[in-house]
Amino acid sequence: MDWSLYHDHCRVKGLKYPLLVKRFACMVISGMASADNLDILQPANFSHGMPSTWEDDFELLLQNFKNTNIDPCQLTFLTKEWYAGILARIRANVFRIELIGGYHTDLLAAASASISVETTVGSAVYMLPSMYNHDCDPNAHILWIENAKARLKALRNIEPGEELRICYIDASMDYEARQSLLYQGFGFRCQCLRCKYKD
Repeated sequence: MDWSLYHDHCRVKGLKYPLLVKRFACMVISGMASADNLDILQPANFSHGMPSTWEDDFELLLQNFKNTNIDPCQLTFLTKEWYAGILARIRANVFRIELIGGYHTDLLAAASASISVETTVGSAVYMLPSMYNHDCDPNAHILWIENAKARLKALRNIEPGEELRICYIDASMDYEARQSLLYQGFGFRCQCLRCKYKD
């Protein structure tokens, strides 16, 4: 199967997440995954609009699959709704590998870049870490060790039954910057205790 047209399309437009959707679709077609494996993750759609190119990206992906000898019955899951749902879930739950180092002079620009597709050099969806909710005053932090395994580290004493929460962004930013980045990158307005007091 020749993916060069699709890969070139994504590379030229700086798209990473459609490549993850393609990889997941290949896993479904090969039987390594079920089309609904990511349904447990939220959100099922974009809270503030789909990226403007998503329909073109979907059509190109579908056409690539149709140009192969894959049985059309194996492609019945690959609808616009499925594509949009997987894209939304990946966008909100992906753990990004970023190179933002010296490209930005201030913290807000660096944080904005960290949720931008353009600075992402690698991405992965880890089911269990994707279940952790955000808090601007987290009680845990995910550590990535060299073989890409995730470890959870407690940042303080955690009471029995207390929800484990991580911070999706740089918690040292001010209230307005955190709210903006969380809405822009993850589609929600934080209501944690820190944000309720606009700390």
